[in-house]
Amino acid sequence: MTEIMVARYQGLDRCAVAPLPVGGSFADITLRLPEREEPYEVLARTASEVARRLARPDHQVGPGAVVVTGLSAHFDFAAAREFHERLFRSVWTEFRDYAGIPGPEEAYRIKTGTIADGAIPVELYGSQWSFKDLHVDREVLLFSHLYGPVTGFTGGELLLVDIRPYLRGRGLGFDDAFAWSNEATEGSKPVLREAHCGPALAECGIDLGPLGPDAVVFVNNLPDAGILHGVRPVEVTDVRGFRREYHRCSAKGVSR
Repeated sequence: MTEIMVARYQGLDRCAVAPLPVGGSFADITLRLPEREEPYEVLARTASEVARRLARPDHQVGPGAVVVTGLSAHFDFAAAREFHERLFRSVWTEFRDYAGIPGPEEAYRIKTGTIADGAIPVELYGSQWSFKDLHVDREVLLFSHLYGPVTGFTGGELLLVDIRPYLRGRGLGFDDAFAWSNEATEGSKPVLREAHCGPALAECGIDLGPLGPDAVVFVNNLPDAGILHGVRPVEVTDVRGFRREYHRCSAKGVSR
C-alpha cells in the first residue's frame, strides 16, 4: 500500500466510531450566493462558511460537502470558472485551519483544470468517462467541481454518501464495506462494495441531480471524513451535441 492508501484504510476503518454530523447527513449542504451582493465582495465570508461546513472536527461535525448555488445570476461560463478557482483557493486556506491540516503552505499543491467526459486520457485514468461507483478519491484532500456546458444526455446525477452513520449502525469496518479499485497508475482508491451502495445511499446519502453551471460542489476528501461520491452513468441522447464538462479544483499533499 502507498502511504495515502494506509491513511485512507485507517481513516475509513475508524468511521464506525467517529462523531456523527449535527442535524443528520447533509442537513446543511446548500449555501446560496446573495443575489444583491457582488460575489467577490463576499468571497472571504463565503469561503469561511464553506470551510466551516466542510470540516468535521469531533466537537462540531459538519456535512462534509457543500453546494454553493446562485452563480448563474452573476457569471457566464468563463467568469464562473475564474470565480470558482478564486473561491477554492480561499476555501482551502480556511479549511486547513478548521480541519487542523498541518504543515506549511508549500507542503500542498492546488491543481485546476477542465475535464470533458468522453475525452479523458485512458492511459491515466483507465476510462474516457468520469462515471464511477461510490468511492473516495486516491490522493486529493479537498476538491470542487463546477459543471458546464452540459448538453445532449440524460443521467449523470452526482451522488454523495456520509458513510459514518451507515458503518456505525452495522458495526462495519473497512474490509467489510470497501474494496480497492484497479487503476492504470500507482495506487488505488476505496470503493464501496456493491451490496452496500443502495442501502447507504438510501439511509445517509443524497442525489444532487445532474448539476449545471449554477452550482459549485465542494467535497471533504480527507482520509477520515467519510464522504463518498459517485456519478450515475450517462446516456447520450445527442451524439453531435453531447458535452459534459466540469471545471475541477483540488488540493493534495506534495510527495517528498
